[in-house]
Amino acid sequence: MKIDVYFDVYPHPSKPYFEAQLSEWRRQGHQLRLFSLGQIPGATSAFPITFVRTLRQRPARLIGKMLWRMLTCPGRSWRVARSERSPLLIAKRLATDAQLPPDAPDVHFMHNLATAVHFTYLRHATPRTTLAIYYHGGEIPGVRQIPFEESAGALGRAHVVFSNTAASVDEAVSRGAARETAVRVPVGFPLERFAPPVERPYLPEHRWRFVCLGRMAREKGFDVVLRAFAELKRQRQDFHLTLIGGGPELVPLKRLATQLELDDYVTFLGFIESYQDMVDHLAAVDTLVFSSLPVPGSNFRDTQACVMQEAMLMGASVVASDIGGIRESLPPVMHPYLYTPGSQDELLASLAAMMKNDATVLESMNQTARRFVVENYDIRRVNEALLTQITTVST
Repeated sequence: MKIDVYFDVYPHPSKPYFEAQLSEWRRQGHQLRLFSLGQIPGATSAFPITFVRTLRQRPARLIGKMLWRMLTCPGRSWRVARSERSPLLIAKRLATDAQLPPDAPDVHFMHNLATAVHFTYLRHATPRTTLAIYYHGGEIPGVRQIPFEESAGALGRAHVVFSNTAASVDEAVSRGAARETAVRVPVGFPLERFAPPVERPYLPEHRWRFVCLGRMAREKGFDVVLRAFAELKRQRQDFHLTLIGGGPELVPLKRLATQLELDDYVTFLGFIESYQDMVDHLAAVDTLVFSSLPVPGSNFRDTQACVMQEAMLMGASVVASDIGGIRESLPPVMHPYLYTPGSQDELLASLAAMMKNDATVLESMNQTARRFVVENYDIRRVNEALLTQITTVST
């Protein structure tokens, strides 16, 4: 099968599931072509990528490409032009299409709604190609929030819309996807990369080791975490908390930790470039604290929260805010440690409940959690489910 894959930003070191998916498809013998609207400086990929530019970025060059495409592929150019009504949008779509190969693949596979808004004109340009969108959830604060007219125009054109939880499938439908085209398929993991140590210690010297991992931004709720841990300190609990990630709130969070007199209890590691190093850190903690919360004026809601499955694969337990698709992405054994997003008191209660477990109980619970991830998030099964569904809608 020939699959063209589209991204808003790629390569993306914080989204290793992109590489896992592409590697598995290539292993299966599928032909891949990758297209991205943007890139993170210094990020690399094992796959060749075509970066798609805008008329504003490359006006003279793209106008030349547009004219050449119109001369060599008049039928396709005409279909592209008819996909939009606004002259400005028509020009933008023609400029985009002039940078893509003229031959159509079997599948256009688009990651993220922002990507789909840019590329779903391809439903008209290549009418015999299946258009699939993977909806990963809403836009994070600080980026343009896509209005309903645009989200519905993109999601409504797709032959199939995938998303990773039942909650995010419902969200995609609320933003314009047809219910009959929306399918739940989670993000998968290459399980061979997640091998916890054979002798994995828990609670060394009876001290709890916690970690928060993610973008240091307000929607992650790390300030609530620090305040809850300050209360644990006042209760004379023995713990250490590590925060991994960079972002706009890193400096304010460090300042808050100092104000709460947590400097001896909290370590900020910043952004870790190596994915394997991040995985190794998860193998050296007892519990991941996932603290995402809703932000007014933002479409963002966490869906699957891949870091939770990564933590469980490496033998760590999870305390998490009960937002979006989080509950369905955790095994029942972890449900007692869910709490209302943003509630410091409930987070404190969940942490206290987790810390009542001894090392033996913790190890048993975490083995159950790891089996849950292995059974439900194997990248090979996930990719097979994606392609099976695509084949079904294609026929």
